Amino acid sequence: MQIATTIRIALLALATAANASVAIAAAGKVEFVHGAASIVDSAGNAREASKGSQFDEGETLITADGRMQVKFIDGGYISLQPNTSFKVEEYHYNGREDGSERGIFRLVKGGLRAITGVIGHANKPNYRMDTPVATIGIRGTEFTASLDDAQKLLVKVGDGAVFMQNDVGNLVLYRGQAGEVSNAGSRPGYSEVLPVLVAAGPQQGTFQDTLEEKHASDASEKGFANADIRSDQGVPCAMSNCLALNENEIESPTPLLPPLPGGSGDDIAAQVGNAIKENMTGSWSGSNEVNGRLLGFSVPLMAEGKLDVNFGRSEASFSVDISGWMNLVTSRAADGRLNADGSFTFSDGAMTGSACITGCTLTVNQGQLSGEGLGNAGINFSVQDLFKLITLVNRQNLQLQGGLTAP
Repeated sequence: MQIATTIRIALLALATAANASVAIAAAGKVEFVHGAASIVDSAGNAREASKGSQFDEGETLITADGRMQVKFIDGGYISLQPNTSFKVEEYHYNGREDGSERGIFRLVKGGLRAITGVIGHANKPNYRMDTPVATIGIRGTEFTASLDDAQKLLVKVGDGAVFMQNDVGNLVLYRGQAGEVSNAGSRPGYSEVLPVLVAAGPQQGTFQDTLEEKHASDASEKGFANADIRSDQGVPCAMSNCLALNENEIESPTPLLPPLPGGSGDDIAAQVGNAIKENMTGSWSGSNEVNGRLLGFSVPLMAEGKLDVNFGRSEASFSVDISGWMNLVTSRAADGRLNADGSFTFSDGAMTGSACITGCTLTVNQGQLSGEGLGNAGINFSVQDLFKLITLVNRQNLQLQGGLTAP
């Protein structure tokens, strides 16, 4: 009896120790160090950083004349440049996306490259990098940032997109674009100056190696999906109509959306960036007369549309019902992605009705938000039969009104 009790106590002790080890699992570990680098805990105690060193939230990674590359347990990477101070303010990841994951960092000074991991994939506001002059948030996978002694912040996007925000304004940057904030009292703006980083470091730990490893991991584990949508030529769909109809299939195309009322392009982008950061949703609806064609004859129709947007996920959905001499009902909404400038990129939807014996395709040629509080939305859409033999509605504009809803 005594032996059995002893065994149970021992097993309990082992289980408790195992649970404790899980509870204190480190946020990440050092992949390699070149030169002098250290890890400082929340009490101010410093220890030398070397390959395999672990660190946790509340700790600060510091490089002097050296460089350091670290990997987080969610698959993210940070490559620190010389003379850099980087703090892991909050970090939580239990191995799955359940809403509790969180990565809040602070670039105190210096420069870095970052590749995001699972954190921020489904809930982008859960990943944030603060600096003394602005906050950096993600909509993509890889970016570079530097903060000099004069508190000038430079950011360049390598892949995906990020937004920069402070009390003065915000800015969304896509792949290849750079932005800057001169000081805490200046608005984020585009920059011709790029963050200056030193060489990648020793061959055994170059950032290119990190990229290849991360991309291979993403492909196998599908841990991160890049939300940046681009054309076959690599041009962001915010600047090119990726789903434009074949002009040879369109009779007398009408113009796309005219300029919508209210707000400059920068102002709209700022409002969109803020709505993304605040994880807002929005809904717009409206109706107006559109021109349709059936077997070559022009017919007046009334279109009633509805646009729903989830800014936190950059997702959109558009549906429209058409009434008149022929009636069409949306059977599958057109789903789309929200771009940084308030425009949309939509896939096709489907419609049924009296003029769609074999089914009809709903194509959104262009969509755009505008106005104070993003209160206006414009949609240019077309409807064709299944075999594209009859253009039922040819590039007609629909004006919608609505607004944002806080989470």
